[in-house]
Amino acid sequence: MKTLAESFILGSLVLAAYLPLTVTSPKTLAIPKKLQEAVGKVIVNATTCTVTCGLGFKEETVCEVGPDGVRRKCKSQRLECLTNWICGMLHFTVLVGEEFELSCLSSDILEIGKEAFHFTWRLARGIISTNDEVFRPFRASSHLVRFRPAQEYDSGTYRCDVQLLRNLRLVKRLYFGLRVLPPKLVNLSFHQSLTEEQKLADEGLEVNLDNYSKPPRPKWQKKVASALGVGIAGGVIGGVLVSIVLCKVLRETYTGDSLKSLQALLLRDWLPKTPG
Repeated sequence: MKTLAESFILGSLVLAAYLPLTVTSPKTLAIPKKLQEAVGKVIVNATTCTVTCGLGFKEETVCEVGPDGVRRKCKSQRLECLTNWICGMLHFTVLVGEEFELSCLSSDILEIGKEAFHFTWRLARGIISTNDEVFRPFRASSHLVRFRPAQEYDSGTYRCDVQLLRNLRLVKRLYFGLRVLPPKLVNLSFHQSLTEEQKLADEGLEVNLDNYSKPPRPKWQKKVASALGVGIAGGVIGGVLVSIVLCKVLRETYTGDSLKSLQALLLRDWLPKTPG
């Protein structure tokens, strides 16, 4: 019995010493032959999206790559891409009576055809805001909103939502801040406000702007200056006349009172005194 126990312990020690050798001994992983001959398609080149927001396009080059790493049967394909569907706000200022239009699609998307999209317009009339709670439905079903002509009533913020018809996916949201001003309120012509030297410099010619003359004042500024000058001169003359008349009246008033006082004194001295 004792010999059997010793033999069992000795065998266990030998097995424990041999087991780590069998576990840690390196073995080569055998790759199947079919897997070694497999060919996969890999994207080897890709461009960025043509637009930073909304639906655009990108170019991808796909090649077949085998175990030898050689590229075969490469082809380029044009795919749709969407980086961000919120496109911010564009600001416009036009004059009353001018024709104007708003468009929420770029030229590359128009290549697909506007029939592939659904357009929804909303309007926040009279304010410039991106708060969606202040918008109300606006009747327009195209990618364009035309003003023929623009009126002050058209001022406000217009929101355009673009969806793909095939899956109703929202691919673009763009805000337009539109201000419509009366033509006599402000002159929006930047070129007319420049001097001759500044106009030449704007065209790319070399001009010494240190000696440039000030631009001529508009006619309305001249009229305002003339009216102010006439008003100030009239006020000064009127003030002088009023002062002269007032002094004359006061002088006559005070002179009459003095005469009456003198007459009263003379009468009191000449009249006989009554005995008490």
